[in-house]
Amino acid sequence: MGPPLPLLPGEAGAGAALNLSLPARLVERARAGVLDPVLAAVFPAECPGCARGVERPSLGPLCGACWQALPQHAAACGCGAPLLAAGTCGRCRRGLQPIARGASLGPHEGPLRALVHAFKYGGRRSAASRVALRLRERPEAGAVLSGADVLVAVPLHPRRLRERGFNQSEELCAAVARAGAPRHERGVLVRRRDTAVQAGLRAAERRRNVAGAFAVRRRAAVAGRVVVLVDDVYTTGATVRACARVLLDAGAREVRVLTIARAGL
Repeated sequence: MGPPLPLLPGEAGAGAALNLSLPARLVERARAGVLDPVLAAVFPAECPGCARGVERPSLGPLCGACWQALPQHAAACGCGAPLLAAGTCGRCRRGLQPIARGASLGPHEGPLRALVHAFKYGGRRSAASRVALRLRERPEAGAVLSGADVLVAVPLHPRRLRERGFNQSEELCAAVARAGAPRHERGVLVRRRDTAVQAGLRAAERRRNVAGAFAVRRRAAVAGRVVVLVDDVYTTGATVRACARVLLDAGAREVRVLTIARAGL
């Protein structure tokens, strides 16, 4: 197991949560990991990937072993679609892919699936910064970000945003931008229809569910630019492709996609 990865500037986490009760010096020590042994003892956390204790709560939600064991795709198409061997996916070969490039950390399984669930449904927003740093280390993600102009998050409907309290894709988008990527443009895409939850729907049902659900509110932010669309999980791609098409219709020169995990194979 390698040494723990450092926090990114501005990363939330256990240290950030202490802002209301600790002096600034102690907060900085918490963020640097100096107080992690104390935090682990006083606020013990269980790793959602393996149920063992988390040694570095400020770098949660996974333990060090699960961070190091994140699964990776054996191979992937340039659009990010997982493959068994190097090559091009069927959608790209048929010219049906509105995504020019794509990348993810790996398949939506094991500790990566547990990470996404803790981030999305468990409110572990500090995971965004650690994920962003991991993405920046991956050559395929670097290729997606290279030469891009703006980062745009897949939006939530206002009702779901109120219920969850945050948009996980927006959090990841901001973290990737903080890690040295192109600027994060907020409010570019809007979800104008409160669609049903995609989980559990078949591919055709997912496509119908998001048809006409998205719109571009700030065309000037994307017109003539290379846009990187950021989301948490790419499953069938119905949501991402629907967003990509409205961005292209709004004048985007190219749309790429970056996600934490990707289903398939």
